[in-house]
Amino acid sequence: MEDSEQQQIRKKRKPKEPTPRWIREQALRYLDRFATTTHKMRTHLYKKAEPALALFELDEAELRATIDTEISKLVASGFMNDSEYAASKARLMAKQGKSLNQIRRKLMELELSEDIQESALSGLGEDQEKIDMAAAALYVRKRKFGPYKPEETRKARWEKEMGSLARNGFSYRIANRILAMDTVEGIEDLIFGIPGLGEG
Repeated sequence: MEDSEQQQIRKKRKPKEPTPRWIREQALRYLDRFATTTHKMRTHLYKKAEPALALFELDEAELRATIDTEISKLVASGFMNDSEYAASKARLMAKQGKSLNQIRRKLMELELSEDIQESALSGLGEDQEKIDMAAAALYVRKRKFGPYKPEETRKARWEKEMGSLARNGFSYRIANRILAMDTVEGIEDLIFGIPGLGEG
């Protein structure tokens, strides 16, 4: 059977009644594929269940309450943990050379609570400037900026590289300090000076 025919059949299928069991099964199926936040899970489950509202004459508030109840059970059972998710996301982004500003924006987009956001950022280390310097060093190494370029081209590339660092959330002060470094070894020392950041 062709893919287009299979898609038409799926479209014609009637929505299933979003019972607590069905909601729980949908949530577990999603968690098998993705790590996620409670907010994103709530959005996903409601989107899956919404087509059944009219068909089964369901009350929207009751459906949302049922979804919240099932999510609470998953949290209590340890299947979901917003704090752990935020901490993991922050560590991963830092290791990718993302600035603290970028990480902060991402955590905000995930609609995590302010306490969880601050805890995740604090978990990267007490010296926030040192963390940002190391992240900037990672970014510079990845893009082959600064001392990774021949000395004779560095002055001509300065503004372009400063702009790139600024667009990625690094302050002028940090960008200037990183690009002013004379040696690749100095960049590497910044990266590996923070346990775990230079790995992977």
